[in-house]
Amino acid sequence: MKNILSFLFFILLIKTNAQTNTFNYLGTLLINNNQPMTFSLELTEKNGSINGFSITNIETENETKSEVKGIYLKNSKTLKIYEKSIIYTKSKAPLNSFCYLTMSLNFTGKFNKKRLEGTFTGNFLDSTKCAEGKVILMPKEKIERKIEKIERKIEKIERKIKTKKSSSNIDNEISSILIDNQKKLELNWKNKKLKLLIWDANNEDGDRIKIKINEKAALYNYETTNKKKQFSWKLKKGENIISITALNNGTNPPNTSRIQLIDKEKKYEFQTQLNKGESATIKIIRK
Repeated sequence: MKNILSFLFFILLIKTNAQTNTFNYLGTLLINNNQPMTFSLELTEKNGSINGFSITNIETENETKSEVKGIYLKNSKTLKIYEKSIIYTKSKAPLNSFCYLTMSLNFTGKFNKKRLEGTFTGNFLDSTKCAEGKVILMPKEKIERKIEKIERKIEKIERKIKTKKSSSNIDNEISSILIDNQKKLELNWKNKKLKLLIWDANNEDGDRIKIKINEKAALYNYETTNKKKQFSWKLKKGENIISITALNNGTNPPNTSRIQLIDKEKKYEFQTQLNKGESATIKIIRK
């Protein structure tokens, strides 16, 4: 029995010692002249030995992937790593011009797992120093989740903009309608109140009009000018009738007015074109 327990303990010890940790981090290199450079590390650690790769200048014409070696100091939670060789590069620069990094990185943040930060020095193949600066990295999975969250927000905003544009297109169609005594306009309405603006969008020529809403005078013998006249009117539930009547032809017939109706954020704009005594009618259905 003692021998069996010793054997099981030995197997457990081997498994514990053979445990492999993976590190997948994404972030930036801050060179001393404050020029940032995208950078990622994908490493495995086994019994203190580090193997993996780095990628610099991610998704650019100079993207470069390098083999990384080093050690992990468990007590201080420090990675001592260096770029050993280039696996591939998109850059057309000669290989002897590449800067190989040596890094000392520590796990920081809550539970020492939030960030990987430290310093680096870079050397050419002939050991001449080519760069130095800081490394700031975060778990790649965490950054990807944040990017996905931002993308979802952007999609939501784009959908809202698209909806508003669609609404605006409908309004523009309505605004292009010319209303005379032969044509009636019908609108569905949400708000309890109506906001109405009226003005002469052309040269002022003394056009005079009257406006009735549900047979009650809202404006009478009003001369339209280029300055907008605005008023609000409480609507009843169901059908509401607005009539605009020309009281004269002005000095440049026919009598024309530009009218804008506002239902909260929605705007309807159109133009009346009437001879003396004629009326344009708008039917509003308040839900």
